[in-house]
Amino acid sequence: MARYADASYWSERYTYDPEPFDWFQRFGTCGAFRHAIREAVPKPDQVLVVGAGTSRLAEEMFAAGYSNIFNLDISPVACKLLDERYERMGGLPIDNRIGDVQALSFNDASFDTIIDKGTLDALLCAESAVGLAMLSEISRVLRSSGGIFVHVTDCPPDKRLPLLQNARFRWKLARHYTLPRSQQTHPQPTAKPLDSSSRVGLGLVSGTEPDQEDHHMFVFIRQ
Repeated sequence: MARYADASYWSERYTYDPEPFDWFQRFGTCGAFRHAIREAVPKPDQVLVVGAGTSRLAEEMFAAGYSNIFNLDISPVACKLLDERYERMGGLPIDNRIGDVQALSFNDASFDTIIDKGTLDALLCAESAVGLAMLSEISRVLRSSGGIFVHVTDCPPDKRLPLLQNARFRWKLARHYTLPRSQQTHPQPTAKPLDSSSRVGLGLVSGTEPDQEDHHMFVFIRQ
């Protein structure tokens, strides 16, 4: 769906449904996801959550001890909802920025960790070139040595890793977690596979084969 790359689509959606919603996994209620984030992301890191929408991820990570978090979303409506929610919670010191993940306003190497939970999936429903632009920008603003990129998706490794492991991004796969699906109340975007014939072998942290009923969390380390 081409409109998934359009700010007006998301603003209309969040105006119609302003309640908090977390794509795929919620940090506060999904134990496997919470454990994976805690294992992968150091608490002192400066963290950027891209395509934050109305997610509770940043506020729940903040409550768990992550004190340096930024949210970014293309929708001004989503950012306003986050601002208002954080004010009701006592003024959480989380910076909500309006911005396009394909053209980030941050300087090179600005963040220690960048988390994407569903944004790449949504953009790939529009056009593969849009996803490549997003990943190139994430690589640019990620710390140049040791920076962490966390990508959460419902796309299995053989379909998603050919895109993520492009040499231009200058990162290396460090971990892959399989996460049981949580109950969802919204339909989820399904990304177009870039190469349906590609098979990528890797050792899973869980020691099991990925299942179509699982979500996947990939952790990359910037080289």
